[in-house]
Parts: sequence; structure tokens; C-alpha cells
Amino acid sequence: MIECRGVSFSYDGAAPALDGVDLNIEDGEFFCILGGNGSGKSTFAKHLNALLRPDAGTVCVNGMDASDPELVYDIRSTAGMVFQNPDDQLVATLVEDDVAFGPENLGVPSAQIAQRVREALKGVGLVGFERHETHALSGGQKQRVALAGVLAMEPRVLILDEASSMLDPRGRKGLMKACRALHDRGMTIVMITHFMEEAAEADRVAVFQAGRVAMLGTPEEILTRADELAQLNLDMPASCCLGRALREKGVPVHAQVREVDMVAEIAQAYAERSGADTAGQSSASQLEIADGTVPVDNEDNASEPVIELSHVSYSYSLSPRERHRWHKRSATAGKSNKQALWGNDPSSPWALRDVSLTVRRGEFLGLAGHTGSGKSTLVQHLNGLIRPQEGSVRALELDLSNKKDAAAVKAKVGVVFQYPERQLFAETVAQDVAFGPHNLGLPQDEVDRRVESSLSRVGLDLSTVGDKSPFELSGGQQRRVAFAGVLAMEPEVLVLDEPMAGLDPAARRDFLGLIDRLHREGLTVVMVSHSMDDLANCCDRIVVMNEGAVFAAVSYTHLRAHETT
Repeated sequence: MIECRGVSFSYDGAAPALDGVDLNIEDGEFFCILGGNGSGKSTFAKHLNALLRPDAGTVCVNGMDASDPELVYDIRSTAGMVFQNPDDQLVATLVEDDVAFGPENLGVPSAQIAQRVREALKGVGLVGFERHETHALSGGQKQRVALAGVLAMEPRVLILDEASSMLDPRGRKGLMKACRALHDRGMTIVMITHFMEEAAEADRVAVFQAGRVAMLGTPEEILTRADELAQLNLDMPASCCLGRALREKGVPVHAQVREVDMVAEIAQAYAERSGADTAGQSSASQLEIADGTVPVDNEDNASEPVIELSHVSYSYSLSPRERHRWHKRSATAGKSNKQALWGNDPSSPWALRDVSLTVRRGEFLGLAGHTGSGKSTLVQHLNGLIRPQEGSVRALELDLSNKKDAAAVKAKVGVVFQYPERQLFAETVAQDVAFGPHNLGLPQDEVDRRVESSLSRVGLDLSTVGDKSPFELSGGQQRRVAFAGVLAMEPEVLVLDEPMAGLDPAARRDFLGLIDRLHREGLTVVMVSHSMDDLANCCDRIVVMNEGAVFAAVSYTHLRAHETT
């Protein structure tokens, strides 16, 4: 289906983004591409549907030369691509119009377009969202709209460039199930990912390094090579790590790349060692321990609150009169038509509903929840970017319903959004980091001090990068500059909305270490993440959101003690 021979490409004519790539992808194959940030994965993907043309070498898609301008339409009809950030791909105001955009441009008859839109939305778990406005969707929901728009074009090749990076764990499982179904029907899948569990499902895996194919083989051949993967800033799947750890402890198991295979391997080894009856008793005993009651927080000894939300509700679509009608409905009336695979309630208009929450000084608070649960809307309330339609928010003892107070709080509660490098705009790094302090009216010597200090705190040297354009830096460096721009405001609270999205495993660990260090230096941190591992490793307390409401709030120090017990 795809044949690449000697493919080389450079964005600036000097540094190669691709350097002599030779690769075949078979018709109907599920092919996965791994690699650290900057290894050339996305650049390669853009060659597969003629978004880029090679400087040297050839790319053929279903026998068509991707360098031939007369074949671009046919190639893009054959190979559909979903980008990492859905905002780069959405074009229409309403969900159904966006999904219909591709088929309309292919000249598909209207009756068929309507059918394709229905099937595509069903495939990504967005039935019921047809008339929703795309701008009001969560990041994960936008990603699924982008995927549906490509599926509605019925391509023979589906190219996914980190398409799961914005999805919650259930959403990623839904995406993988949809991909397997398409693969079973004969579609060629090319998936770029940093999630090793996704790569384990592929037929073959290629690992890129510095624009070249460094490793190529089956998941079993590639994903078990821990030392080589580590050198390429990658990890083994969690199931492999578990298998190796158990084997080091004397358990007779072999590391498996797929979780289901690892579970079966452990179960077999346990049964052989203990006997079926004993294993059953031990499992029941351990489950009883693991299912015990977790102590709730004791707020009597808690530190002072820095942000307090009281009965906050917010809707992007309801008028005040409509909100009043909704409140009069019973909690169970019309309860959802949820699609269990993806975790949606298209009938609910609430982004937040009756949320009460306290952020305490000096704590590291984690926010978890499924895609569309209200996490991003919640964090935008924390410094007055959004003001509650109902309820109240107080930050640093100021009422955020007051415009003057809300403006004052923005300097002390810094928010770093998803893909923070998209907050960059200035000609040089130093100018970008200085923008906030300048707007505070600080003298130039204080601005200079803050710029140098904040860059140093994120591991960058002013003399090395200060005069460079932020857009000349690597993705990881751009993210650090965006962090520095917020830190230069010297906030008391740092709010992070999925700050590790799209990073390779090594860069992810690096950023977690950076955030943890900032917390230990005295910052109060609120971090939104879909990674329960990241939250477990960093947070003092975790709040779980569900359908716009607080589902649970637990001190993680209690959980750690409970886990030890």
C-alpha cells in the first residue's frame, strides 16, 4: 500500500528531518511508528498523504507517486490523516457539518453523506452530539470529531498522528477498538503513538531516530528490548516491565507485550505454584484487603485555602432561563444515553454542575476524569478566565465575580494550557518570557531578573536561548519557554492542564520532575492529567470529575498508606 525509498526531507535546507527512509507498509497492515520527540515521525506521516513532498527519494501510495501534483487529490482520498491537535483540523461550527466536510469535497451524494456522518459518529462514540458546537467540546471530544471526519471519507489508509494523546484511558481503548474493527475490515492503519500499549496491538513496529528507521519488527521483537528503547527515549509496555520485575523476583514468567497475555502468564504461573484452590483463597484474601475502606481527608488539620469554589455551575449552551428549568428536573430524569465505550452523555448541557472544591496552600492537587468531564472548564475558573454562572469562586481571598479582583488574581494564579508551546508568540525567547512581567508594569531591571530566573528554573540558559526565536527551538524547549513565561509572573498557584500531552516517555519524566521540583520550592500546583500514574507519583490529593461534578476526592497520602497495608 505504501512504499518509501530513500526519502529525505529538510524544513530549512540544512538539518534533515528525514534522512534516507526505506519502508514498506502492506495493504491491510496495522503499522505503528514510535520515536522520541523530534525523531521525524510526524514529518514522515505528512509524506504519506502528500502534505509534504520529499526532497529526495520517492513515496508511493497504492501505486501513486506522492510527488506528482496531479495525483494529490487521489492520494488524499486514499490516505486520511488525523493530526495530533484537533484544533488544526476542525473547520465547521457544528459537529455534523465538520464530519460532512470531507465527503462533500469528495463529491459524495447528499443522502450518502448523511449516512456516512451517522456511521462515523457512531464509530467514535459521539451519537447525540450532531448539533453540538465544536468550540464547546473538550479536547478529547474534538479529537474524536476529527477522527470521524476522516472516517466519513472512507479512506483505504488511516494515518493517526498521536491521535490518542488527548483521550482519557477509556477513550484510548475506544479508539483502539475502532481501529481494530477497521483493520479487520481491511483498512490499512498507520499509528504514531507514545503509548507502548497501543504499539503492542500492531502487526509491525518501526522506531524512528534522527529521521531514520532505527528498529523494525513485530511488537514482540521490538518492545521487549529495554536497553535499546531507553536509548531512544522510549519505555517498554507496562506489562513487559511487570513481567521482568516478577522474573527478577523468581516468578517463572516471560515478559509479554500485551496486557491480556501477561495476565494469562501470571495466572498460569500462580496456579502451577500454589494449586488452583490455594490460589483462589489467596486471591480472595488479597481482594478483600484491596477493597477496604480508604480514609477520607481530615480537613481540620488542612492548611489554609488559596482557592475555594462553592456550588459552581457552568454551561456553554444554556440561557439563564434554561438553566433554571434544568435545576427543576430530578437528578434521575432523562439520565443518560451514555455510550459506555467512550463515556459520554450528549444530553447533558453542563460543563460544570454544583462543584464545591478547595485548593489548599502548598498542596499538589491532581484533577482526573474522563474526556468531557469538566476538567478544563474547572481550571479556567481558578483564575477568572471563566466566571461562574452560578455559585462563587474565591482565590487568594478575592471574589472572582469582581472584574478588578479577577484581573489581580490572574497574575498570581498562572494557567498553562494543553500544548503550552502554542502560547508562544514573540520574536525572541526573552521577549516572550518578559511579556507578562512587562504587563505588570515592573521596572526593566526587575523584568530582566525574572526572565533570567524563570528560564533557569525550567533548565534553560538566557545567554544561550534568549535571542533565539522560540519557534526555532525543539518541542520540548518550547514547552519549557511557555512554562517560564508563566513562572516569570511569580504566581502563588500554578495550574497545569495536561502539560505532558504529546511528550515521549523520557520527556514526560523530565517534565514531571520539573513540576515536582517547582512544587517543592513552594508553589501550590493543580494538575489535570489522564495519566493516573503521573497523578499517583506526584499528587498529595486527587479529585475525580464525572459529567461536570466532583465524583470523589481522596488524599493520596492515605492511599499510599493503604497500599502499604
